[in-house]
Amino acid sequence: MLVVWVALTLTLTSIPNPQFGPTFRGADKVAHFGFYGGAGFLFVLWRMESGKGAAMAVLWALLFAAFLGAVDEFHQQWIPGRSMEFYDWVADFTGGSTGAFGAVAAASQLPFLLTRKNSPSSRAVTN
Repeated sequence: MLVVWVALTLTLTSIPNPQFGPTFRGADKVAHFGFYGGAGFLFVLWRMESGKGAAMAVLWALLFAAFLGAVDEFHQQWIPGRSMEFYDWVADFTGGSTGAFGAVAAASQLPFLLTRKNSPSSRAVTN
């Protein structure tokens, strides 16, 4: 699911002269925050399902959001009607961070988000 989400995000940011979506001031920042928030959320769930602890999953998600956001912003300078903007990257990173921490909180309250074997509640019982 993470791969599909990131592919969708990169596809949408590669569309020249976008004429869709809300047009209020800052709408693009909201979109960046939301898409990267989803990526951060899915990244942490993926890492936690792989048996990684929450702290390491969040750390890697933050690095992933920072790197992917930078690459995405860099490539947009060559897309007609788009530009590379520092504040878009800030929205990417902030969204990714929020999604990452949100995934940890959600997984602790909704263990079905993770496989039974590696969920926080099952690790507490078996350790």
